[in-house]
Amino acid sequence: MRDLPNILAVARREFLFRVRTRTFALGTLILVIGVVAIAFVPVIVSYLDSANEEPTIAVWSSETDLTTDPVRTLDALLNAPTETQVPGDPTDRAFRVTTVADLGAARAAADEGDLTAVLAIERAPDDGLAFTLYTNEPAVGRVVQLVRQASTTIAIADRLDRLDVDPADQATLFAPPAYAVAWPDPERTDAPEGPVEEGSSYLLGFGMTILIFMMIILYGNWVAMSVVEEKSSRVMEVILNAARPFQLLAGKVMGVGAVAGLQYLAILGAGAVALLIQGPVSELVLRGGEASIALPEGLTIWLLLEFVVYGVLGFTLYAVLYAAAGSLVSRQEDVSQVVMPMALISTAGYMIAVYAATGLLDIQSGAIIVLSQIPFLSPFLMLSRSAAGEVAPWEIALSIVLLILAIAVALWIAGRIYAAGVLLYGQRPGIRTIWRLTRSGM
Repeated sequence: MRDLPNILAVARREFLFRVRTRTFALGTLILVIGVVAIAFVPVIVSYLDSANEEPTIAVWSSETDLTTDPVRTLDALLNAPTETQVPGDPTDRAFRVTTVADLGAARAAADEGDLTAVLAIERAPDDGLAFTLYTNEPAVGRVVQLVRQASTTIAIADRLDRLDVDPADQATLFAPPAYAVAWPDPERTDAPEGPVEEGSSYLLGFGMTILIFMMIILYGNWVAMSVVEEKSSRVMEVILNAARPFQLLAGKVMGVGAVAGLQYLAILGAGAVALLIQGPVSELVLRGGEASIALPEGLTIWLLLEFVVYGVLGFTLYAVLYAAAGSLVSRQEDVSQVVMPMALISTAGYMIAVYAATGLLDIQSGAIIVLSQIPFLSPFLMLSRSAAGEVAPWEIALSIVLLILAIAVALWIAGRIYAAGVLLYGQRPGIRTIWRLTRSGM
């Protein structure tokens, strides 16, 4: 408790110095603008789409007796309703599908951009149908793929008609069968996650992981740079007369952590406000069209609490080591070299967590479960596992306990290195030097 006044004094000085800099103000402003812009992406895209002319697909056919109407088939596929659209609503359509009598004129219109594409249907020598799509759209684009599906449907219906299959029977031939997905555990009665839920879990795991990674890398470097700045200007020697090295170390980590918390609150607050006003702004800009506001599935109070806990503990663990590393050098140009080990470890944790969240690594594998308990990796991996719903409460509790113990050990080691490192000038620290400082603190 005797250390607390000096720790708070150092933290207050560090906090006020950082928040008053132009770098902090400008950086926060840019991040806030970026978050708001991202939140309004649906409105911007809808506005740009509404400003453009309605894309049109034209159909030309040399055959007038096709069983399946190609216009209706194309229209059904291209304008299939999404979750936010009302089926059958003529005002909520992505494409207009029409017929043309002159193929040459239609191709010229498509070349000039007046038509999105022209689908030509002809009878092939083998009596089947041949389809040619004239368009400037990319061959792997959504329009080309949907037209290909519609062409397959039209061709199959034509073959069945030539085989004298009754049109009423044709409709039942390709009706989808009853198909369900269930858990292998008979005790589980909840429905498996669908594509929407899986996508939301990915976004949550990826988003929270990258936020913690940015916090550690960005503000960890701030801690190291702050130590080097004071050391290179010889201010450190004066400060050591008023506070012990451990107090300086803890105060710097606490002060920079408070700056990080303030900046993140500003960013998250701006994003939340932007989401809340997204609907009214969309209605005003689009004149009645409202962009849907949907928070990711699985975003709960407990997950947000985990994000805060792992963010604070993960930053603290790395920041004390960044401070110790910064004390070993006297020039800002050397900071990137001494902090490289922490940067590599945090990057490894981030990449593993992202691969697990996206399914490139099996998030339920034993290796991921073990790695998620390692303190240097748990801030990243546990959030990905929690967002995916693949973690037990005792695993979260155990990882937090291990993180706290690791912070205590890191504080002891960093404190000893810091105590001697801040007075170390003109030397390039090697492994032997760091080991000697850790053992003796001198």
